[in-house]
Amino acid sequence: MLIANISPRSMGKTTDTGFMAHALHEAGYPVRAWDADESQHLTQWSEAAGGFPFPVGKNATATFADDVEPLKDGIDIVDVGHTENHPHIADSVLKIADLAILHMEPSIADWQRVDKPRTSTPVAEIVARSAFTRPGRQAPPLWVLFNRVRTGVNSAKEIRDMMREAGWNVFTVMIPVLDEIKQATAFPVERASRGPFGELVTELETKGLIKHG
Repeated sequence: MLIANISPRSMGKTTDTGFMAHALHEAGYPVRAWDADESQHLTQWSEAAGGFPFPVGKNATATFADDVEPLKDGIDIVDVGHTENHPHIADSVLKIADLAILHMEPSIADWQRVDKPRTSTPVAEIVARSAFTRPGRQAPPLWVLFNRVRTGVNSAKEIRDMMREAGWNVFTVMIPVLDEIKQATAFPVERASRGPFGELVTELETKGLIKHG
């Protein structure tokens, strides 16, 4: 299956992608990561770390869907270019995605950014329009992952409840602000499955969004 990690702007998506890929690998899934962001930060992180324990491919183009054949018995996890600047890349990845995960900070401003037509490419609209290019004319499931969440701040839970009431799928797991996460892009990742990203893998499995085999 193929997971598209998306965001309208810089919201920690690349860091999340790297940790998610490591947590999935540690959980026993065959993993292949894709750098579909023109910044190439995921590739640079892998190189700085001396290589990840799974392959990292590069394809930040509008032909992603034509170039990439998803793994049949594993998980492709894609760091998709920012939708505000590179909607053509997001359109192509979403054409073959089995799951889209929106990475965002839990704030009213960022919720409006992804939901309302305040930008030329609100995320909800991009995912919805992918249905017209997909078999069955159905967009991939879209789930929201809160990251950069500060400990002891109640606003994250409040925003999650508001988004759920508005019909959004929002993960219970939230990724906190931690130095070992913020600074990880210059170092190898160790024991990702023992932290919040391991909890995220468990929630993905519990909800039936991923499964072994």
